[in-house]
Amino acid sequence: RRVQETRRGHGGSHVRGLPDDVVAVRRTGGDGAATSGEQTVDGTRERVLEAALVVLRDVGYGQFSVQKVAREAGVYQGNITYYWPRRRDLVLALAVRIVDDYRAAFVAGFHGIDVSVDGWAESVVRAIVDDAISEDRVRLLPELWSMANSDPEIADVVRRVYEDVPGALLDALGIAPEHPRRGTIRAALALICMAAQGLTAVHGHRGSEDPRILEVREALVALHAPVIAAALGG
Repeated sequence: RRVQETRRGHGGSHVRGLPDDVVAVRRTGGDGAATSGEQTVDGTRERVLEAALVVLRDVGYGQFSVQKVAREAGVYQGNITYYWPRRRDLVLALAVRIVDDYRAAFVAGFHGIDVSVDGWAESVVRAIVDDAISEDRVRLLPELWSMANSDPEIADVVRRVYEDVPGALLDALGIAPEHPRRGTIRAALALICMAAQGLTAVHGHRGSEDPRILEVREALVALHAPVIAAALGG
């Protein structure tokens, strides 16, 4: 639809509603990676979403605005409202971006853990807890929860990612779908993930090096590592 609208134009001097960089590519044909107007559209969308992440980290959901995102991205506000006509549309796209990034980064940390060696369960629990108190999680996840509290569709996006993560962890750890205790292990992983997210909400703002945070982390490891090891049945 965007490409068709661009081709129609308005006398060749201006394309109403389209970002200037997209208009320029469609007029000139560009070269290299810029030969496609859609590629430039994707680049603009990505720049705006990156800027939205920065704004959310810096000012929080309560002070989040399209105007601030436009300033951060270095684009006109109209360039943003072309893609996301309402603030809520941008917020929803941002929520999807956050959970996609969260899922990918979180699960990636478990591919190197060998479940056949001693101490694997402790390594899994420690990785979950350390992720929960990392700077990026502490700054973004509470804001994501705030967004979910005010929008049922965002709440559904968040719910789905939390449902998906334990199974993705099992896959990353190499525990096959046909494993007879996979369901039990999944439930144990879901439990420790929820406990770790509570650490993000209650204590994370103090920083991951706060002695109280470290004490709670070690307590969680001591409590949950045996549960996860027992779930695998040795």
